[in-house]
Amino acid sequence: MASMIIQPLIGWIPIYVIDPIRVRFRISRNLRENIEELENTAATLDARSKDEQARLEEAKRREGVFASAEANRWFTQVHKAVSDASNLKTEYEQRSRGRCLNCLRCSGYKLSKRASKLKQNIDKLYEEELKSRWSTVAMPLASTSSSQIGKGTSTSQIGKGKKMDTVSIDGQTATEKLKREIIDAVLDDRYVVVGLYGMGGIGKTTILRHVYEHFRFIDYFEFVIFVTVSATPDFVEIRKQIANSLGFEKWEDDKDLKKELPTLLERKKYMFIVDDLWQPITDLSELCICAPTKKNGCKILMASRLLPVVTRFVIRFARRDSLHTIRVNSLPPDEAWNLFVQKVGEAITSKPAIEPIAKEVLRKCGGLPLAIIVVGGTMSTRETEGEWKDAVRELEHQASSLEGIEEEVFPILMFSFEKLEPVEQSLFLYCCLFPEDFIFDKTLLYEFAIGEETMCDEMHKLGDLRNKVDVLIGKLRNSSMLEDAGEGDVKLHDVLRELGLWITSSTSSSTTNKYGYYYKFIAKAGARITEAPNPSEWNKATKISLIMNNGIESVLKLPDQCPLLHTLLLRKCTNIKIPQVHFLEQMPALRILDLRDTGITNLPSSISHLVNLRLLCLNRCANLQKLPPEIGMLIQLIWLDLSCCEGLRKLPAEMKKLKNLRRLDISLTSQLERMPHGVFSGLHKLEELDAEQSLLMLYTDSVMELSKLTPRLTSIRIPRAKIRNITISHWLKPLLLVKGMARSLHLQNCVIDPSALPDLLLEDFPDFTKFTFCQGLIQVPSYGCRELIVQCCPDLKALLIVKESKRDAFERLNKLEFDRLDQLETICNGVPLQLRCFTNLRYIEIKGCPNLKVLFTNGVIQLLKKLKSLLVYRCPQLMNIMVSNYEDLEIVDGMINAFPSLEEMLLFELPELTAICQLNLKWSRQFRRKIHLCPKLRRTGHLEWEDDKHSYENMWERERERERVKREEEEKNEKEEEDEGEEEEGGEIQLGG
Repeated sequence: MASMIIQPLIGWIPIYVIDPIRVRFRISRNLRENIEELENTAATLDARSKDEQARLEEAKRREGVFASAEANRWFTQVHKAVSDASNLKTEYEQRSRGRCLNCLRCSGYKLSKRASKLKQNIDKLYEEELKSRWSTVAMPLASTSSSQIGKGTSTSQIGKGKKMDTVSIDGQTATEKLKREIIDAVLDDRYVVVGLYGMGGIGKTTILRHVYEHFRFIDYFEFVIFVTVSATPDFVEIRKQIANSLGFEKWEDDKDLKKELPTLLERKKYMFIVDDLWQPITDLSELCICAPTKKNGCKILMASRLLPVVTRFVIRFARRDSLHTIRVNSLPPDEAWNLFVQKVGEAITSKPAIEPIAKEVLRKCGGLPLAIIVVGGTMSTRETEGEWKDAVRELEHQASSLEGIEEEVFPILMFSFEKLEPVEQSLFLYCCLFPEDFIFDKTLLYEFAIGEETMCDEMHKLGDLRNKVDVLIGKLRNSSMLEDAGEGDVKLHDVLRELGLWITSSTSSSTTNKYGYYYKFIAKAGARITEAPNPSEWNKATKISLIMNNGIESVLKLPDQCPLLHTLLLRKCTNIKIPQVHFLEQMPALRILDLRDTGITNLPSSISHLVNLRLLCLNRCANLQKLPPEIGMLIQLIWLDLSCCEGLRKLPAEMKKLKNLRRLDISLTSQLERMPHGVFSGLHKLEELDAEQSLLMLYTDSVMELSKLTPRLTSIRIPRAKIRNITISHWLKPLLLVKGMARSLHLQNCVIDPSALPDLLLEDFPDFTKFTFCQGLIQVPSYGCRELIVQCCPDLKALLIVKESKRDAFERLNKLEFDRLDQLETICNGVPLQLRCFTNLRYIEIKGCPNLKVLFTNGVIQLLKKLKSLLVYRCPQLMNIMVSNYEDLEIVDGMINAFPSLEEMLLFELPELTAICQLNLKWSRQFRRKIHLCPKLRRTGHLEWEDDKHSYENMWERERERERVKREEEEKNEKEEEDEGEEEEGGEIQLGG
């Protein structure tokens, strides 16, 4: 009986007791593995969700589609599953850290089971495919009542706009890319306005129409509206355009329209396309629209020739960063060719004889679609080689003569020109005086400004004038009249250059503009002409340009008068001949004369008649040897460029009469060594002096004269300045502070006021500084100079006084030379704490210093990491080269590595020298040492002794001979300078009498 009861119980134990326990233990044992698998599976699902979301967003941006409810359900479930997995892992980590093992086992079973179940759900979600219909549900059109749209409205037209004719852009990859960029910008939630800008005829309207047609066929916006504003907006007509875009076929009057349109557009998501905007629209209510915002989803796409118009339009109702601007550029060559072939016909352009000529014709269009279309249409009826060659001739000499250019292209571009201010027009037309594809740097355009009376009269400083030119360049770029050429340079579009030449030609009806400005140019820049224009053409010309690549070899001839000639550019006319008499007398109004690279040997004396001349450029006139005294008559001259005049040896003293001169450029004048006495003192308005890479040396008189001009001087670029026989005091500081002052300064036989030294020497000094026979020099410049030479200055006791140093002294110093300094006691007085003192010092030469006892004191050695050469001569009391301790010194193999870069040490005639250093120094392998006449210095294997007395004496003899020759040359030069100064002063007295 008992067995009958017990036996079934024993059989149930494995099933109902042991197996469940085994399962629970297995699940608990796999807890960590289940958690890790869950984490990996959840991460995979999350990545899948992000990919699907990105795909939907891209479809939304490109096609205007939205996710369906079924898709949104899947994304919601994924988000919850991933979040649950993260929470479960967090719970596992917390319980692992905070409970006993038994408790963990009890809870571990539940955690492991939940993890396993959640993993199954995640696997199921991952395997569930997103159906195509999930991402093709379009935003439904908002319903509109018949009372809102008016009688006769077609339902198919509501919110879609009316179809517009478009020019094909097939094969124009750059244009297609631009279209995609505009569409992406419109769909970008960061922007409420997208603004296109570019020159007239560049294709802005074409691209706007293609974008309009794109949005007509997707349901991203409820309404797509296209209007053209023009330079003189007619808002009544614009409102009619809006009504047409919305499907209104009839309307009563404008008052009803102004009332109905806002009601219709209120709370609707619309896209408003505005073409040809010339001025910002100040009141959006005139357009019957509300301001677009990120919240209402409305967008404005606009096009203007002027970037500032786009910007000012937006900032009236939105933040600046809600605007995205896109510049429309010319077509690239291959796409321009495709468009040209479409208009001309492949049957013509494919002919072997015509194809290269056709490409030359196309090049004249400069990638401007309007010009390509017009010229292509004109050439579509010309099928012979002769006809095409004739077209090239017309384009090269007078593009307006080609059929269609003057009637269709120029009027559109002329509209942009007329919107410019007078000075902006002048700058644009000035650019037309230069060859095709010419790259303008700003310096060249600064020269233009010098000749503009209104600008020079308003701007009293060259810096202000340059700033104004920068503003003008910016305005011309923003209005697409100039193009960027990289690195701050600009260039002129070929078609716009032709427009400028047409405006300034005798055949143009716009020779006098609406402001009363008169334009008549003779522009033959780069035209390869061999003869100068006929004298009769010069009579009414205001600007003449014969620059570059012209082979004119004849003598220039003029009519009796050129009363209107303002600018004459003869740049790079290397063989041109300028008459010595009467030529310049006929140009009383001339403001700019550019003779650079002309090969002239001298200026005609008739230059004295150019009393209104503002700019004279003689740059790179290598054969020019002198200037005539009559140059002093140019009392209005502001800018004189004599740079690279390699044959120029002296300047006339009459230059001191140029009282309005603001810039003098004598850089790279390899023969010009000095300025005549009194010239600088006469240049009362001089702001800039450039003598870079010239032989000019400023002597005492010139330096004193320049110092009186420092209130106006803003820039000096002079290689060398020598001041002698004068008292140096506070007057020198303003001159040293002028930007670009001499990189080489030599003070000789000067008395230095010690009270002025703190002001003078604490500033950055020239790279090379030399003091010779100077009294009162108790301190030398600590900052700026790279090479410092001090000779025969009896009052200097130390190179560096640490307690007086406020920052890293001698950080840039590369070479130091002390010679015959009677009071010099040490190089450094005190322990320098600044770690950058002397860090670039490589060469030291000390000679003839009788009171010097120790060369380097504590704290100096560790700073001389780059010292290569040390030469010490004739210092009778020098006992130690260096005194130091072990602190802060590098120890290598038990030796002090004090001078890791030292290559040579020369010690001569040091009778009291007992030691190089008290420490055991480590020398580099390439180290070279020579020692002579140092009787107290102990000989070691590390030192090389020079015992050849004969060679030593020869060395000193050569040294003395070099010093003697050098001293004689200096005395000779000083005598010549004094004699020349006396001659100049005598000449002045004679002229004055």
